[in-house]
Amino acid sequence: MKSDWIDLGPLSEFPADEPVLRKDGAGRRFACVLRGGEVHALDDRCPHQGYPLSEGALRGGVLTCAWHNWKFDLASGACAFGGEPVRRYATRIDGDRVLLNRAVDTAAEVRRLVAGLREAVLRDDPARALREGLRLGALGLHRMETGLGSLHLAFEVLAKDGAERAEYGFDHGLVLLSELCAWVERGWVPAEEAFVVAAHAIGEASARLGPRGKGAGKATGRSPLVRIADFELDEPAKVSEALAAERRDEAEARMRELVEVRGTAGARRALLPFVAQHLYDYGHGAIFLAKALELAERFPSAADEVLAASTVQLAWATADTSLPPFAATRAALAGLAELPLPGSEACAGSAGASAAGAGAAGAVPLDPAERAAFEAEVLAGERPAVEATARWLARGAGPLALLGAVGHAAAVRLARFDSAWEQRLDAEVGVLDVTHAVTFAEAAAALGREALPREAARLAVLAAGFVGKLRNGDAPAPPAPPPAARASGGALRQAVEARDVAGALAIARELDADGRRRAFAELAPFAAFDAAVRPIFTAHAVKTLEALHRLEASDPQPDGAYLEALLTYLVPVRQELGVRRIAAVAKKFMSDGRPPEGLY
Repeated sequence: MKSDWIDLGPLSEFPADEPVLRKDGAGRRFACVLRGGEVHALDDRCPHQGYPLSEGALRGGVLTCAWHNWKFDLASGACAFGGEPVRRYATRIDGDRVLLNRAVDTAAEVRRLVAGLREAVLRDDPARALREGLRLGALGLHRMETGLGSLHLAFEVLAKDGAERAEYGFDHGLVLLSELCAWVERGWVPAEEAFVVAAHAIGEASARLGPRGKGAGKATGRSPLVRIADFELDEPAKVSEALAAERRDEAEARMRELVEVRGTAGARRALLPFVAQHLYDYGHGAIFLAKALELAERFPSAADEVLAASTVQLAWATADTSLPPFAATRAALAGLAELPLPGSEACAGSAGASAAGAGAAGAVPLDPAERAAFEAEVLAGERPAVEATARWLARGAGPLALLGAVGHAAAVRLARFDSAWEQRLDAEVGVLDVTHAVTFAEAAAALGREALPREAARLAVLAAGFVGKLRNGDAPAPPAPPPAARASGGALRQAVEARDVAGALAIARELDADGRRRAFAELAPFAAFDAAVRPIFTAHAVKTLEALHRLEASDPQPDGAYLEALLTYLVPVRQELGVRRIAAVAKKFMSDGRPPEGLY
């Protein structure tokens, strides 16, 4: 660290145990206190809101801000009450002069600010987290080319901290972080607002929790992470074996070492075979893995924590398609074992191969009429959906082409959702359940592009079966289309902000393909900042918009179904805490011991 000493004046002008203000030639302000023969110097601006600490009160070596009672230790700058610490400067007395070193030890300052940011997230204090993130960015260490600007390092800390402390692994807060980083990079939302939303989502879910499995210890009741001394680097399949046996600590430890040696690609190859076995946690297994891979690629220094968290989530996940209601899906998956797939021989011997046969080489395309017929079968129910998928795979259709059609069908299903379900007191069904069909279909397509052909085929069957299974969520009859409305600049956003579903749909139906693509960007701030209050609802709004945007962008036959699905879901005001429903379901269960009504 270079020195930058300045003269603050004669020692005689520093009364003992009284804060005094000193300034340098550039106008920087320092709160100085002579105590115990030493002059302590702190940044005069309180880190909370900038009020002058030099006007505060000193008691027992603690300087208190007069405005909001924040208290700072003179000897360290640590905050004993309030929030983040204040910067402290080195001083010395030279004869009868007081000197101060304005130079900043950048490495020490980074450590201080990162610790402060993590403490803010631990306490679910997003305002404090943003202040620390902005201070971190002001050091000028970020890479502007990332698109996240001066908050790049702060977003990276969020990813690492959120993954490290996620109690049961990768969660919605981390999904939200991944999507919002992409939106900031595209210019859809401002970085500062996105950071606040992500910090709150991560902080709420893991408030007061220590690092998972690292001796966080006695307070959380978690066992320390098991280290694998004899880790076999040439067998990533052992991660899947540990997951299947629910050896969570072993799976996490193996994943950390696999990432260290083989990076994100090694993690993808280890986890894809497991994720393609079943629909896990209502689709979250694949959804979370796809987002974990994106987050790990965006922040390589956090990849080990992020992918370890994804592994932990899979280790806790329920295999939904192993349960009785999914018999048709299991039968279709079993039938794939003997099915020849395009490109299987070419890819089977390569651990890192992508799905050459999944959607391109040797695959039979679906013409518009065939695709429409296939989608109709997907929407007809689980059995016709999986049987149609297996039949088209047998004919040589590529899994990625089928997944694209399933994604479109999922959007149609979401637009058909019967909101009467959310008013029933004997059920726990909500529109979020149906959004999972959309986000799972998009995640399955994203994973399928890097999967082996048989893995991609299984993902296609799982996605089709899931969309079909949610048929009971449809309204009795599709709503009549609203009258056409002339689209004008800002009209769609205004209708959405007014919660005018019919008006928004009427405007959307007049948009061409370019207009629909612009509409997703236009609605992103509403989804991230205005659509909901609780982070879990915000996360679903954001990830559903992103999935529908990606599905439309990749669809060779795009139409208005994706935007209409988004508007049907996003625009209505929805109850975020159904107190009466929660109470009614609990009382009913205690009375008859039966589960609530569901979609299947």
